[in-house]
Amino acid sequence: MRFFTASFEKSASLQKGWHLVLCSSSFLFSLVFIYCAYRLFQTYDWGHPFTKFLCFSGLFALILTLFNHRTQSDDIGKTMLMTEAVFAMAVLALIFARMVPAYGDFIFAAPTVDIGYTTEHAAKLLFLQGENPYLSESINIRPELAPEHRGFHYGPGMILGYAASAYFPGIGYKLTSVAFLAITALALCSLVAGCLTSRSQIETNGWQVRSAVLASMVLLFLPERLWYEVFHVGANDIYPVALLLVGLVCVQKEKWLLAGVLMGLSFATKFSPAAFLLAMFLRKDIRLNFLIGCAIGASPLLIFLAWDHQSMIENVFILRFSLNFDSTSLYSITPDVLHVLFPLTQLCALIYFLVRNANRTLSIEETVVCFTLLLMIIEVTFKEIHANHLIWFYPLIAFIVAIYRHKLFPSR
Repeated sequence: MRFFTASFEKSASLQKGWHLVLCSSSFLFSLVFIYCAYRLFQTYDWGHPFTKFLCFSGLFALILTLFNHRTQSDDIGKTMLMTEAVFAMAVLALIFARMVPAYGDFIFAAPTVDIGYTTEHAAKLLFLQGENPYLSESINIRPELAPEHRGFHYGPGMILGYAASAYFPGIGYKLTSVAFLAITALALCSLVAGCLTSRSQIETNGWQVRSAVLASMVLLFLPERLWYEVFHVGANDIYPVALLLVGLVCVQKEKWLLAGVLMGLSFATKFSPAAFLLAMFLRKDIRLNFLIGCAIGASPLLIFLAWDHQSMIENVFILRFSLNFDSTSLYSITPDVLHVLFPLTQLCALIYFLVRNANRTLSIEETVVCFTLLLMIIEVTFKEIHANHLIWFYPLIAFIVAIYRHKLFPSR
């Protein structure tokens, strides 16, 4: 009898040890895999659409695998969680030690990319000169654009978000982006902590939250492209993303009106990615307060439509849908006869998620996963796969992997 008892205890100990190995290696593998994908994005910036497609495909598979294993146990004990938290703090310190000296000085320089300096120019036109930036033919002088498309190309929410750049040229724009990056990080921490504390956890709950939050910060600040786009060239995509993440925090806390305002404002700032997150809420259990909030948040669009509807529609909407493809997209390496497959893929993916979620009450985790997978499909089949678009994905991937980081490999 003692022999069988000892054998059983030894087998249970081996199983527990193997479980710890799987969970720990799951996080390490995910971290290394994401780092490699981000390095490829950084190395192959312009062009190289197939490389970008492979990176997105790998990240898509990683997210889907983690989500499919979401119900399996990830109890690794307090000691391992503390070790993981210390490891994450060390990696985060190394990231900041490398990136801050390389990109910190650029905070005090004006944006150099078109989406940055046209935003600053638009803010000056609106707030200092009282002119409509969508009517200006000098704000975006590009020979390939017809005169009606030479105004500001983003929603008026972007101008409101970067209003400080009108009064503090150069420094106002970058400092605003730094503030939005900080808001993004805080919102991500809140989302991760909220999702974990809402579950029925064991006594190690405190360290589960701490290690997950630190892991999410490592994954958020890991890509050099984030630092380069926000600090160096001045991409402004961090602003609409920050609005969406804070909106998700409000959803998590069931503050539906405020969530709608923030997501509506994000839509009024940049059509994508906000439109595809809003699509995740088109369900039978949608809240009226949320819809009212969305209408309030999107009201800047109505103001500028009333001011000059034609220039607004031409620059914000028609131009987006009438863009020619460039060398960054799969269009450039695909025969013309097959180009119809890309918008068809986008439509089918959108319909699939709308139908899938119509009768469901989704958790924050499932909402973010569906949103991220849909956004990846939209991105790889779009006419442009530009590096600033990657800013949309960094916090989403950080959230998903931090929540499910121990669940990559099957535990059975």
